[in-house]
Amino acid sequence: MANAKATKEGKVIEEGTFLSDSEQISTGDTVSVACKLPHGLILRVFNAIEKDVPVMGGGFKTEKATEPRAEVYTVYGWAHPQNAAPHCTIIGNYAITHNIPKGHWELWLSQNKNSDMVKNGLIFANEKYSMVQGQAREMAGEMNGFKSMQRIDPENLPKKIETSELMRKAA
Repeated sequence: MANAKATKEGKVIEEGTFLSDSEQISTGDTVSVACKLPHGLILRVFNAIEKDVPVMGGGFKTEKATEPRAEVYTVYGWAHPQNAAPHCTIIGNYAITHNIPKGHWELWLSQNKNSDMVKNGLIFANEKYSMVQGQAREMAGEMNGFKSMQRIDPENLPKKIETSELMRKAA
């Protein structure tokens, strides 16, 4: 399969990165995925194909393109409606989603390895739930920019923050 060219049928272009629709990506093993994004994420993978595209003046040229695969999996986020229980386990602001096929996860991870959410540890997985729990606890203090801001009481400001002159005059 190395160095194979893609066709409209969706054959492999790069070994280990893109698979045809007929090839299985799951070996039956699953992973637990921890996600620190509040909204969660849809794990979608793509096939690299070559397709013929019409050109001006007639004729066709072959271009590389990607097309989404049918399999998608939803990873939960930690946000949930107020006064409602979350629909998954949350550890250290990481929502844990179970039973994601390992092959799908590995393919998604290889296609998204340069993403900031992967590089910064906002999403990770392991076959062992205990390992996911431990890593989520270790990384609980990591900031991700999605945490809601705390409201500051203007009457009880921290030591280095002072009320501006304009605010004093307006009051």
